[in-house]
Amino acid sequence: MRRLTALVDSCLLPTVRGRGGRLPDWVLHSLENGAPGAAVDVRGPAARVTAEALKAALPDALTGHAGPPPTRRPEHAARTDGCAAAAELVAAGANLHLAVRPGARADDTRVFVTDLQTHGVAAALGPFTAGGATSLRPFAEGAAAGVRAITAGHAPAPGDEEVPAMLSARAVTGVLRGELGYRGVVLSDTLDRPAIVDGWGVPGAAVLAWIAGVDLVRLGPSSGAGVRDAIHAAAARAVADGDLPQQRLEEAAERVARLRRWASEPRMPE
Repeated sequence: MRRLTALVDSCLLPTVRGRGGRLPDWVLHSLENGAPGAAVDVRGPAARVTAEALKAALPDALTGHAGPPPTRRPEHAARTDGCAAAAELVAAGANLHLAVRPGARADDTRVFVTDLQTHGVAAALGPFTAGGATSLRPFAEGAAAGVRAITAGHAPAPGDEEVPAMLSARAVTGVLRGELGYRGVVLSDTLDRPAIVDGWGVPGAAVLAWIAGVDLVRLGPSSGAGVRDAIHAAAARAVADGDLPQQRLEEAAERVARLRRWASEPRMPE
């Protein structure tokens, strides 16, 4: 049971909004128990302070951030280049860009992902929904470029219209792993959307995401210690019932550990 508890925490990514550089006690406990890091849900100087608190608790933590905010001016709608995004994220203390959007033109995604990751910031490309050939192209580009993570989204997967892509084995295991041959980390989008909460509950959705092939489940900013405890209880029941093989969690934890090691290595690009 202790091994299972550590496995579950190692496959969870909490979201934090640091208050004066202090992390919630339940997040600190999760980090002590194996959680790989956290997503930082603030911008500006507060982001750096929160990231430093996270690194103080876990020096090689995955520190996720949504990256530069999108522009609201149509004439400036072009994507920020990966080098500039990396510089902004590094300044914020982050090593994981959680909101890398697919490029509209051929090769956009490959260039952005390559530039970002050359500067030591792992890219999480998404949202992936297993759409048609046009929608799959950027993800094939990203996979070929060595993108470190892909985020399975909330939108339904084609052919599985009642289930979000992040809960769909057809989308994650069938299309992303099978058709595209992707071998990196698959993240879920955050689980605090009303449709997820009302349809499956956060603990149930976390278990279904792991069963579908997701490796790292993201908890939204509204989730707290009670949600974490409920996920642990739901995962223990699913493993005991045979619905969630412990081997699936071990596989997910190993992929997350590889991402964490990659993100914590210092890089000096030319």
